[in-house]
Amino acid sequence: VPPMVAEGRQVLRNVQRVAKLFVTKSVLAAFLILTLGTSSTAYPLLPRHFSLVAALTIGIPAFFLALAPSTGRWRPEGFLRDIARFTVPAGLAAGAGVLAGYLLALHGLDESVRQSRTVATAILMVLGLRFVIALEGARGARGAAVWLLCAVMAGLYALAVGIPEVRCFFELSAPQPELWLCAGVGIAVGLVAFRIGSRLARTS
Repeated sequence: VPPMVAEGRQVLRNVQRVAKLFVTKSVLAAFLILTLGTSSTAYPLLPRHFSLVAALTIGIPAFFLALAPSTGRWRPEGFLRDIARFTVPAGLAAGAGVLAGYLLALHGLDESVRQSRTVATAILMVLGLRFVIALEGARGARGAAVWLLCAVMAGLYALAVGIPEVRCFFELSAPQPELWLCAGVGIAVGLVAFRIGSRLARTS
């Protein structure tokens, strides 16, 4: 019986981790719909952009995280509160970063919609991997494995952007200095917003 209980708790801990990733995506989508979705500005992400980023920052990582070993106690109390304390700051921070970089490229630098969407996709990709690392927060072998997994996902995204045929399929633009500048601004906004939001969530 003790091994069965331990395995059950491991499954529940991993389900909670994976749930945070998927709910974060929902919070992000709601934020973008309520901001840019209700305006005349072109939406920053196409379904194929969401599919690419979601596969590399949620789908594939969630597959490995759901099967990975984990330690610690399982406490059913406050399950939803624990998820909300991560997902709400993460989703809003990702939305703020995407919004900042996209509008800077589109209106600040007068880039095309396709180039601006490339900026938004890159921002979401980087922030999504950052959330995976923040969610685990583990040291030792598990932490190193998570970092390696994120590095592989980043490499796959770089291949998608670097191969012309794949880039054309996902309607992305070739990397340019001004696009990286906008992406850097958006990533910085997202990281700062996530740090502030996480601190506020922990004190609430």
